[in-house]
Amino acid sequence: MIVGLAVVLLCQLIGEIFAYLTHLPVPAPVVGLVLLFGFFLVRDRWQWLPFSLRSEEIDKSCETLVQQMALLFVPAGVGIVQRLGILEANVLGVLTIILVTTAFSIAVTAFTFRLVSRWFPAPPEHQE
Repeated sequence: MIVGLAVVLLCQLIGEIFAYLTHLPVPAPVVGLVLLFGFFLVRDRWQWLPFSLRSEEIDKSCETLVQQMALLFVPAGVGIVQRLGILEANVLGVLTIILVTTAFSIAVTAFTFRLVSRWFPAPPEHQE
């Protein structure tokens, strides 16, 4: 499990370095997740990797992190509470953004569902 956690943290570190050096408007954790996803795609093809990197250790480490994800949101919540004054000053804008993006997300989800349902029709027993 230590090796798996080290790989996850290494991807995060590389993402942080990449975001710092390139000044791209992409959050470093997103870059790290893309790197980890790429690693998952190619790890079984690279036979020269040690077995511990091709085994299920990384999967176990990721499952453990997902199980403890609620704890990882505590610092973000504390950060929001620390800046409550800024949030109160911009409450109308924040609420507008939340409502607009929620409506947009629902519309895009409905559109995507309708588009995909044309490609994959329901089985006859589920049709009305």
